[in-house]
Amino acid sequence: MKVIDIMQKVAVVSLSDTIKYAIHVVNRDKDDIIPVINQEKVYIGCVTKDSLLEAVASGIPLHATLESCQITHLPSCLPEEDPAAIIDRIHETVVVNEQSHILGIVRPSALTTGYTSDLQAFERIYGMFDFAYNGILIIDEHEIIVFANRVVADIVGMAKNELIGRSVTDIIPNSLLPIVLKSGHAQYGQKIVINDIPVVANYSPLIEGGIVRNAISVFQELTSIEHLYNELNSVKQLFAELEAIINSSYDGIFITDGNGVVLRLNDAYERITGIKAKDVIGKSMRQLINEGVYDQSVTLHVMEKKQTITIPQTVKHTHKQILVTGNPVFDEEGNLSRILTNVRDITELNCLQSQLQKTKEQTLKYKAELNHLRSMQIKDTGIIYGSEIMDRVIQLAMKVAHVDTTVLITGESGTGKELIAKLIHEQSKGVNHSFIKINCAAIPEQLLESELFGYEGGAFTGAKKEGKPGLFEMAHNGTLFLDEVGEMPLLLQAKLLRAIQEKEIVRIGSTKPIEVNVKIIAATHRDLEKMVKDGTFREDLYYRLMVVPIQIPPLRERKEDIPLLTKYFVDKLNKRFHFQYRISPELVDKLIEHSWPGNVRELENVLERMMITSSEDELTTSLLPETMRRKVPCPKRGTKLKDAVIQTETYVLEETFKEYQSWPKVAEVLGVDRTTIFRKAGKYGLLK
Repeated sequence: MKVIDIMQKVAVVSLSDTIKYAIHVVNRDKDDIIPVINQEKVYIGCVTKDSLLEAVASGIPLHATLESCQITHLPSCLPEEDPAAIIDRIHETVVVNEQSHILGIVRPSALTTGYTSDLQAFERIYGMFDFAYNGILIIDEHEIIVFANRVVADIVGMAKNELIGRSVTDIIPNSLLPIVLKSGHAQYGQKIVINDIPVVANYSPLIEGGIVRNAISVFQELTSIEHLYNELNSVKQLFAELEAIINSSYDGIFITDGNGVVLRLNDAYERITGIKAKDVIGKSMRQLINEGVYDQSVTLHVMEKKQTITIPQTVKHTHKQILVTGNPVFDEEGNLSRILTNVRDITELNCLQSQLQKTKEQTLKYKAELNHLRSMQIKDTGIIYGSEIMDRVIQLAMKVAHVDTTVLITGESGTGKELIAKLIHEQSKGVNHSFIKINCAAIPEQLLESELFGYEGGAFTGAKKEGKPGLFEMAHNGTLFLDEVGEMPLLLQAKLLRAIQEKEIVRIGSTKPIEVNVKIIAATHRDLEKMVKDGTFREDLYYRLMVVPIQIPPLRERKEDIPLLTKYFVDKLNKRFHFQYRISPELVDKLIEHSWPGNVRELENVLERMMITSSEDELTTSLLPETMRRKVPCPKRGTKLKDAVIQTETYVLEETFKEYQSWPKVAEVLGVDRTTIFRKAGKYGLLK
C-alpha cells in the first residue's frame, strides 16, 4: 500500500483568493482544511475553518486576501511513499509531486482504515489456515518461521507459539524453504520425512515488488489414502466456511474478474444496495452502467489504475449513501485476475457527522460572535452588552458625559444603573477625580442630611467637635451619585434642589455657604412622574434631575446580552474561585428564556450559586433553581404589558417563596434588595 492508494482529492485556494471565497469552499466541500498555493502553484501551507472564523472574528474583512490569515504548515509527502512513514501523524498530510504541486490529502482516518483492514484480512486468513488439513509453514527473508498452523505443530511435536521466531532449519533440517527463498523458484511434490512422518511438500516464494519477502511450504502426510480423502473433505469444509464467513460479513462484498464481469456478491451487498445477485452476476460493469443499475463503478476505476480506490456512492432506488472500496488481486504473472469490492452503508454515519458538524459550526459561530462583541464593547466601556437597545443607552451616556448637567438614570433594580453612572463619571471627570456614591434608601432620614451636607462641631448631640464635611464637599470637582433618589424625604429634596441650582451647600449648624463643583447623577427604580402626581416627590427637583434622562432596559428586553453576560460572569467567578467551569449550550438557552425580575444582578447571583454548588465540570440546566426550571405561565394574547409584568413577577415571587419560605432568601436568590422584594410582595398581596 502506498500513500497514493489512500489519498483523497481536495480543493485548493491561492494566497490571492479572498477569505470569503475560502469560506465558500469550506462550506461547499464540507472540509475543515484547505491547502494553499502561491502564484507558482507551489504548496505553502493550509487554512482551516477555525482560522477563517478567527480572522473574521478579529475584524479582518471578508474581501481581504488569505495573506491576512494564519497559514498552518501541515507536512507533505510524495505519492509513492509508504504510509507507515506518516502513520504517527495526528494531522492531515498534503500529497505533492516532485514540483511541490498538490495532488491530494491523506487524513489520519484513512491511514487507520487502511492498516486496520489489512490487519483484519491477515487475521482472517491466518485463522482460516488453522482449519486446513495440510501443514502450512511460512518463513521470512531471514529463514525465521513467522507462521505455522496446527498441522505443522502436530507433526514436529511442538506448540505453535514455540515455533514462531525459530530458524526453520532448527525445526526441519531437510526443509527446502531456504533454497526456494534464495532462488525465488517454486518446487512441487517434494517428498521428505519430518519427525519420522513422511510428507509431500510444495514450496513457493512470496514476491512483493519484485523482491522475495517470504517463502511458504504446504505439505501433507502420506500415511494413507485416508489422508487424501480427509484433505478433500477439509477443502470442502474450508470452502463452506469461507462461503459462510463472506455471507455473514456485515459489509457488502462484490467480486468481479479482471475484465469487470461480476462473479459473486454476498447477502450484505443485497441488503445494503437492494440489488439482487441474479440480476448482475455474469454481466460486465460497463453493461450494468449502460442499463442504469450504477451511475459509476469503482471496479472500472481499479481496472484503469491497477490500485485500490475508494469512492462514495448513492444507490439510486434506495437513496442510501455507501462507501465503496475496490481492491485489485493479481495472479502470479502480475495480471489483474480479480477485483474485490467492499461496500459499507454510511447513511447514518453521514447524518451523525452532519449533525456534529453543524453543532461545531454553531459553537464556533457563537464563540466568534462573543469574542467579537466583547472585543468591540468591553474594551471601550467596561460594560457587557451587544444589543442595539443597550448600545443606544451607552451612546447617550457617552454624549452626556461631556456636558456639565444633571443626569437621571432610571431602570429596575439590578439593571446596572451604577455602572452607567461610573461610565459617565470616567468619561467626564476621569479616574483622578472623586466618584462618591450614596444610597438614599439605605440611610435613615435623620442621618441622610448630615451625610450629604456635613455639619459643624456641636451642631447636634453626638456630633464631632471638629465637625464633618458632607459628601457634596468630598465630591468637589468630581461626581456625586445619588442612588435611589426617589426614597429621599420631601424636606431634604428642597435642600438638594438648592445645592444643584446654586452650586453651594451649607453645613448643619452653620450659615456659611460653601461652593461645590459637583456633577450630579441620580438613579431610581421608581416612577418619579407618578410620585410627583402623588405629592411624594418635588416637581421642581424632578425637572431639574430630568434634564437628561437615561432609561436602562430590563434584562428580559435585551436577551441577546445574556450569552455575553453569562460568559463574562463565569470567567470572572472562575478566576475568583480558581474554578474551570464550562457553560452548556442548553443552559444558555434556558437563561435566555427566563424573565429575570432581578435583572443582571440576579443573573450573576444565580451563576455564582450554581458554580459553588456544582460538582461537575460543566454548568447545566439541572443546577438552576427549581423556580427557573419550571416554565413560567405565559400571559394570554392581548394582555397589556404592565399586566403581563405583574403576572410574571407574582408567579416568580410566589414560587420562589414556596421553595425557600423566607423573603430575605427570595431577595438573595433573585438578586434583588430586600426592600424591593418586600415592596413587591406587599403590592401583589403575597405577605401573609
